[in-house]
Amino acid sequence: MAPLNSFVCICFLSFLLCGINAVQVTHDGRAIKLDGKRRVLISGSIHYPRSTPQMWLDLIKKAKDGGLDAVETYIFWNAHEPVRRQYDFTGNNDFIRFLKTIQEEGLYAVPRIGPYVCAEWNYGGIPVWVHNLPGVEIRTANQVFMNEMQNFTTLIVDMVKKEKLFASQGGPIILSQIENEYGNVMSAYGDAGKVYIDWCAN
Repeated sequence: MAPLNSFVCICFLSFLLCGINAVQVTHDGRAIKLDGKRRVLISGSIHYPRSTPQMWLDLIKKAKDGGLDAVETYIFWNAHEPVRRQYDFTGNNDFIRFLKTIQEEGLYAVPRIGPYVCAEWNYGGIPVWVHNLPGVEIRTANQVFMNEMQNFTTLIVDMVKKEKLFASQGGPIILSQIENEYGNVMSAYGDAGKVYIDWCAN
């Protein structure tokens, strides 16, 4: 997992215990704690759109057999919103089904919502239509970009909450990440980069 710092914002979701199988997720500055106990978690990536739903169970079982505690995946904005406000969560893009499959195998989940994904993926996962919006600047304190990012991120979080997939709801998600590998580009944006990353964290 990425270190906790101002360059990569890891949002610790699930601080409130509210469900029979809920897990309380906290940290003490040195370690993640699940139900009050420090844990060293071994996580690996499986990107749901790169395989079919029929393959997911086998892939996740193999990950578990290989010793993983958690499966992380990017959430691919340009796969889910190829056209502004037109969404696709079917087939290979059914990330809710993917997260539920992780849960069924007894593993934790770490969705990395982005918006930027460093995954050898077109435009870093940011839809082409976002690049073409008038006045937009990508991944900085730009209201046009932030409005679109917030719309998508809120949609994803609301979908996950509705399905009760956060650990505080009894689900598998113990962590979630917003933004990604921002330290590589933050200095180029100057003060606007800091404003943006603080906004992301908030």
